[in-house]
Amino acid sequence: MIITPLRRKTRAISLSSVGGVLSDGIAAINSTVEPRAQFWDKWNNQTLTKEGPLWVALGDSVTQGIGSSTPATSYVSIILRRLTQRSGLQWRVINLSMSGGRFADVTNHQLPTMRDNELKPDLVTSIIGSNDVMWRRHSGKIHRDAQEMLNDLPAESFLSKVSRSKKKGRRTVINDAFAEAAKNSHIKLFNAWNWPSGEGMWAEDRFHPNDHAYRLIANNLWLALLENDNFRLKWFANNQNYR
Repeated sequence: MIITPLRRKTRAISLSSVGGVLSDGIAAINSTVEPRAQFWDKWNNQTLTKEGPLWVALGDSVTQGIGSSTPATSYVSIILRRLTQRSGLQWRVINLSMSGGRFADVTNHQLPTMRDNELKPDLVTSIIGSNDVMWRRHSGKIHRDAQEMLNDLPAESFLSKVSRSKKKGRRTVINDAFAEAAKNSHIKLFNAWNWPSGEGMWAEDRFHPNDHAYRLIANNLWLALLENDNFRLKWFANNQNYR
């Protein structure tokens, strides 16, 4: 069994490609997108041959680790190491995210890939929504896509809020939908973007997180896992040093 690589369709002209012409920093980060996707493609298919508790990571370029210096400094790799060290078990991760991913990509591509490959995850996480906020204008359609994804996420999935804004708008629409789902106990909400400061936290393109920020993202997800009684007691009860 081989997991089919997931990619968003690239447009002939996009803001990212235009930015890459105008900015060396954007061009440098853009050049890492396909190699990083290929890294996770290879990783995913090697993981299929292994045994151990399974984590399925969904989302966009943040879950790909774009902006980190290496895959090892992405939040996915950091959390995987912590899961293994704290539980004493050989946790595995299948990373089904895609750069540029939006809510509809989780619903229409990532979750179907999980089901089609008969993956039975012990943990599902998703960081998604930034591209819907940045590149789409119609709040009603964004809310519809967010709601469809929420309805399709497996129960007990850990989902990050989108970053906050002082202005009420698309971010508020999304976070309100997420909060309602969390209140109904369908998903577990955390905030990947709960950073003390944004200063010094961005990669060369000034859009993606850098290594320092990815560690903060990992810390925020890790805290959410530790604070969830069901998850903590199931996986860390026999290891009193889990923190």
